[in-house]
Amino acid sequence: MKAIFKSKLSMIFAVCAVLLTTFSGCKKDEEPVAVDPLKRVTVMFSGAQEVPAVTTTGTGTAKLIFDPSLKTINYNITWTLGSAAATTANMHFHGAEDGSDLKSSGVALGITGFSTANTGTISGTTIALTDAQVAQLLAGKWYLNIHSSTVASGELRGNIKF
Repeated sequence: MKAIFKSKLSMIFAVCAVLLTTFSGCKKDEEPVAVDPLKRVTVMFSGAQEVPAVTTTGTGTAKLIFDPSLKTINYNITWTLGSAAATTANMHFHGAEDGSDLKSSGVALGITGFSTANTGTISGTTIALTDAQVAQLLAGKWYLNIHSSTVASGELRGNIKF
């Protein structure tokens, strides 16, 4: 009788030990970490990025946020042209299927409402890009260009790399 009791007791302890070991390794399900689908980049402008490169002391930055669900780019662009006498003539997003840092591409999207002074800041959101434009943008085939009265072909360029 004592032997049966001891073996049943041993069995209960063994089962409890197995269950304790099994369930002590389980964690409470953790909340999934939210993933930010937005893509963000700060683009630096310079004349050296122009193709061909131009000599200018002008500079600028563009803070870009691409929303893949809306296919839009939110932008905040700040710039100063190299000459106080220069005026800002135009501003665009450029890109193409064969676009690269080493070549010029056609205008993909225009930017309107910018200051024509030699310095300025503009913020806005683009229209929705096409699927082809999204693919080009995310492949690094787009850039921003600021044209001035002194360098009509483009004084400041910033290549976009998310």
